[in-house]
Amino acid sequence: MRSMSLRGLLAKRDSFVAGYTSLQARSNNSPIHKLLPYQGRRTHLLTAVKSQAAPAMLKKQETAGTHPTQAATDACFTNDISPEQVEALSLEVSGAIPTWLHGDYIRNGPGTFKGMDHLFDGYGMLVKFSFAKGRVTTQQRFVQSNAYKTFLDRGYKLKYNEFGTARPASESLPVIAAGILGMGQGFTDNATVNVFPSNADGSELLAVTESVKGTYRLDTATLATKHQEKYTDNIKGDLNTAHPKLLPSGESINIVVGFGDGYKVVKQQRESHERQEIAKIPLSQFPAPSWIHDFPITKNYVVVPETPIYFNMLAALTLGKAPYVQFDWKPETRSILHLVPLNGDKSKIRHVRAPSYFTFHYINAYETGDGSNIHIDFGNFADPEMLNGLKLASVRSNERPVEASPIMRLTVPLSGDGEATLSNLMKDDDAYTFSELPRINPHYKGQAYRYGYSVSAKLPTSYGNALSKFDMQEGTSKQWHEAGCIPVEPLMVPAPNAKSEDDGVVLSIVMGADGKSFLLCLDAGSFQELGRAHLPYGIPYGFHASFIPAHI
Repeated sequence: MRSMSLRGLLAKRDSFVAGYTSLQARSNNSPIHKLLPYQGRRTHLLTAVKSQAAPAMLKKQETAGTHPTQAATDACFTNDISPEQVEALSLEVSGAIPTWLHGDYIRNGPGTFKGMDHLFDGYGMLVKFSFAKGRVTTQQRFVQSNAYKTFLDRGYKLKYNEFGTARPASESLPVIAAGILGMGQGFTDNATVNVFPSNADGSELLAVTESVKGTYRLDTATLATKHQEKYTDNIKGDLNTAHPKLLPSGESINIVVGFGDGYKVVKQQRESHERQEIAKIPLSQFPAPSWIHDFPITKNYVVVPETPIYFNMLAALTLGKAPYVQFDWKPETRSILHLVPLNGDKSKIRHVRAPSYFTFHYINAYETGDGSNIHIDFGNFADPEMLNGLKLASVRSNERPVEASPIMRLTVPLSGDGEATLSNLMKDDDAYTFSELPRINPHYKGQAYRYGYSVSAKLPTSYGNALSKFDMQEGTSKQWHEAGCIPVEPLMVPAPNAKSEDDGVVLSIVMGADGKSFLLCLDAGSFQELGRAHLPYGIPYGFHASFIPAHI
């Protein structure tokens, strides 16, 4: 019976392909798509991303000694399964960690890349650094997702496709079909991307990824997995972003996406298992949605960024291949920014045309003082080639030049029929080459701000090997770099009773040149090192973090 079912699924492949092609052809007639006339060329500004960055990059290629060491690369992208550190381990500190820093820094990211093809695919492991009176301890534990547990049970073989690692169609299609039919889990629940407190006192965490089922509740003190979150509402959609936005009210905002459905902006109360839909935006390229990993939010608006990177439906079902992992790039369709009022007034939703652009993360967004525009800042890639560059074979080879992603600003009109425009924010070469995994002072989220922090590049390098502080007003930057090292997302923690926007520290887990990690603490103002906590082993490359103050 099972083999007949499998043959039946595979026999329908040709009809599915034909139907999908027909749907794509008809998608050009959708109301949203008609907003944007066909353009067979890139906009001038996007072409300039590479052409303007090229002189600086070529000049810096002459500099030697900037590539991470082989020891750092091997430890960062290891096939070994990292051992868990259940009990708190005291760390040696060099320099000085500010005594006011009291609480837990917790980061999510892969604990192993065993059996994986892409940087985004390792099984999630939480890493915690606890600070008290200048002392630092650490713990690490895997998120006990179904995907991770079945991986172990099956002798290190995948049951579910990951972002860039797919099983053969004959094995994966029945699993996906069962999920679509509501007869089981069809997509991975590997919660490996982000982590944040799930309740007001910070005693519990949520580890998340881009699948709705990949949301797990954990204990902050022990990092033990409690359970998978199960929603009681009837909102359909298998995917959401890995970057929900926490509002001052304690509610969170996210975007839920369904293939052939639409983009649903949802609001959720803390500790609730029910989401409220406040808007639904139709797909302009039906049935394929745009890939939305992150999204901007301001005081009054959620921005649904429909950029021209669309799921390739055949690749998503492992029935074909796509140019960029599982996506197509359609710059001729340009971008549409859907502005959704947070108050839920659907009559005020705006659809604003914008140039084609690609980014993973948004630095910040805010409404101008006169209420005429929204500014959206981000590191802008000319195309999604960086996705291919993050395949593990490429990353481990340490040979492919890092893709340029200069910081740019979208200015989006809040009235009239005008289009959004792109402009450069940075002036110096160091700021113009590469910017990813950005963070700001969290108190300035959705508001006018001045400073941003991100992983950056000291060229030549294959990926981010430095950290930078960006001054959005002056267009200048400061950079931290240590030869042979690999830093990750810089998390800005404001000082108690801070006197300025950049009064605080920046924390980043860095893979040292010797293949052992350390927790780096920089002064957020001067961007000079204050101290570091040394681990006796290496922690694989990771993604996003949160800081939970001890007084919560």
